[in-house]
Amino acid sequence: MTTTLPPRSAAQSAAPHPASPAPRPTALPLPPAGPQWFSAVMGTSILATLLHLHAADLPGVGALAPVVLVLAWVLLLGLSASFAHRVRTVPGALRSTITNPAVAATWGTVSMGILAAGSATLTVLPDLVPRFAPFALAVDEVTWLVGTGLGLVTSIGFAIALRKGVAGEPSLIWGLPVVAPMVSATTGTALVAHQDDPTIRAALLIACAACFALALILGLIVFGIGYHYHWRTAPVPLAASASTWIPLGIVGQSTAAAQAMATQAQGVLPPDVAARVHSAAMAYGWGMLAVGIPLIACALFVTIRGFVRHMPFTPGWWALTFPIGTLALGTHLLGQASGHPLLPAASIAFTVTLVGTWTLCAVASVRAVACARTA
Repeated sequence: MTTTLPPRSAAQSAAPHPASPAPRPTALPLPPAGPQWFSAVMGTSILATLLHLHAADLPGVGALAPVVLVLAWVLLLGLSASFAHRVRTVPGALRSTITNPAVAATWGTVSMGILAAGSATLTVLPDLVPRFAPFALAVDEVTWLVGTGLGLVTSIGFAIALRKGVAGEPSLIWGLPVVAPMVSATTGTALVAHQDDPTIRAALLIACAACFALALILGLIVFGIGYHYHWRTAPVPLAASASTWIPLGIVGQSTAAAQAMATQAQGVLPPDVAARVHSAAMAYGWGMLAVGIPLIACALFVTIRGFVRHMPFTPGWWALTFPIGTLALGTHLLGQASGHPLLPAASIAFTVTLVGTWTLCAVASVRAVACARTA
C-alpha cells in the first residue's frame, strides 16, 4: 500500500535547513619565488644569530648556529636566483611585485633578509673560523649597503604610496617596508666598532640614528592606522593572523638598536653626552617592552584563534619568527646594558620560542611546496 504524504505548507517550505558545519578554509595557492618568501631568510638568519649568542645558555645550540647560517644563505641565494629567473622569463613579473600593494609591502622583507644574513655572518663566522673574520666583515659591509639602500627605497616609496592613497586597505603588513630601516640601524651599529677611521665611525653612527628615526616615525603612523582599522572597521583576516606579530618587530628591533647605538656612542661622543644617551636608551628600551606586552597578548590571541580555525598556510606564517627574534635580541642587549637579571631569562625564553615557531614554519613550508609540486 502506498502512503501519500501531505503537501508541505508554505512555512515549512520556507524553513531553512539545519545549518551545516562551516567548511575549513581551503589551501591558498602558493606565490612563486619572490619578495613574499624572503621573510623565511629573515627568520632563519636571526635564529642563527641568537643560537650563537646563547650558546653558553642553551647547551648544544652553538653547534647548530653555523648550520642555520648556511641554510639562511641557501635560502637567500636560492630565492634571489629563482626570482631573477622568473623576472627574466615571465613578462611583467617584476612590475607585478611593485604595482600590487599586497606584494609591494613585502619588498621590505627582501631588505631585511639581506641585512639579517650579513649580520649573522659577522656574528657566527669569525668565532667558528677566525681567519675568515675579514671575509665576514666584508660580507656584512656589502649586505648592509645593499640592504639599507633597498630598505630606504622601499620605505620611502611606501610612504609616498600611502600619501597618494594607493597602498591598498590598511593592514599590519604595511609595517614590513617601514621596519627595514630599523634593522639597518641595528646591524649598521654593529659595524661601527670595526671601522678604524673616526670620521667613518661617526658618519655610520649618524646614518644608523637617521634610519632609527625614519623607521620609528613611519612605524608609529603605519601601525596606528593598521590597529585602528582592524579594531574599528574589519578584523584581521584569518589567513593573515600571523601578521599581528609584525608590530613587535619594531618593538624588539628598536630596543636592540637603541642599546647598540648607545654602546657605540661611548667611543664617539663626549663622556657626559654618551652617559645621557646610555640612560635614554635604557629608558626607551624599558618603555618599548612595556608597550610590547599588550601587543604580544593581542598577537597570541589572534594567532591561536587562527590555528584553531585552521588558517591556511601562506608565506606570511614566517611573521611568527623574525619579530620574536627581535624581542630576544632586544632583551639580550638591554640586559647587558642594564644588568637586570630578568632580561637574559626573557631573551632565552624568546629564543626557545623562536626555535619552535621556526620549526613550525619550516615544516609547513616544505609540506606546502611539496604538495604544490605534486598537485
